[in-house]
Amino acid sequence: MTQTNQNYFNLTADGIGFLNRPREVQGKRKSSNYYACTIQASRGDNGEKTRFDLRIVGGQAKELFARLLEEFPQLLSKNYRERPTVVVGFRAGDIQPLKFETNNRETGEVLETLSIDGRLLKFKFIKVDGDMWYQSSSQDETQNNPDAS
Repeated sequence: MTQTNQNYFNLTADGIGFLNRPREVQGKRKSSNYYACTIQASRGDNGEKTRFDLRIVGGQAKELFARLLEEFPQLLSKNYRERPTVVVGFRAGDIQPLKFETNNRETGEVLETLSIDGRLLKFKFIKVDGDMWYQSSSQDETQNNPDAS
């Protein structure tokens, strides 16, 4: 009996940022619908921002995201002023840089946008309008991080 060993590398990143553009994306087949969001993550001493465009794939992350959208339907409002402010601690995997171009409607100028594309694996915490809505237990963190002991 032969056994194949499938090795792969998965680049992950942990961060904290503002959750933007939460949405359910309609796939070509009904069974292929999925959740996605953009997170403006803070980095560096001056709080510079890095944009993550993420597909939510972690089982618990999907459940939390669905509950969040159910409890705060205004997150899906077209008027961003009606949306609550959501700050999340997160872990993203399978990340890679992504560059896309858009046209400025007023000037016609081509604008380049850089972001990190990937998969959202888990939420470490979720705060809605400054109130803690979800926080993972420290036991979960220790089990998932062998260096934490």
